[in-house]
Amino acid sequence: MSAEDQPGDAEHRNPKSENRNWIWFFVAVAVLSAAAISINWAYNARQQLTMEQLQTNEDLWDKAGPADYDLSVDKTIQSANADEPFRDRIEVKVRKKRVVAASLNGLPMQRRLWDDNDMPGWFGFVERFLKIDEAPGAAPTFRTAQFDPRTGQLLHFTRSVSTTRERQELVLQLKPAAN
Repeated sequence: MSAEDQPGDAEHRNPKSENRNWIWFFVAVAVLSAAAISINWAYNARQQLTMEQLQTNEDLWDKAGPADYDLSVDKTIQSANADEPFRDRIEVKVRKKRVVAASLNGLPMQRRLWDDNDMPGWFGFVERFLKIDEAPGAAPTFRTAQFDPRTGQLLHFTRSVSTTRERQELVLQLKPAAN
């Protein structure tokens, strides 16, 4: 009789020494889950708009931005309370770095609002939200922006507040004016 055929061996086996490969499966799942969360967090953190990035691009705009341009801004606000997002289209004509005409959804805009809607005005809009978002006790937010590398022009801005599920988005299109 061979050693493996001896009667009573099954009774002497320790149940704790049975196959434990299933444990390694769950360890691998836990490690991969932690890695996925970490990679996602790191990626999102690098995309987060900072005051320094905004200031750098605003300074570039002051130096390299055109004095004469037509600006179209599509502004979308999605609130958790609303079924449909709120949308505005703003059109602005700037000549010699001064707003000469502006409209909101095709209707003339009040003159007192013109200066808030040129490119420096939109930099100010984003800066106000950055200050709100970076204040102590502020709700967690995610902010991204894209800028033109040559002129510093704000091209796209997105801000999401996780606690209120509010989302704001700006898409800016600039066309230099013919002199």
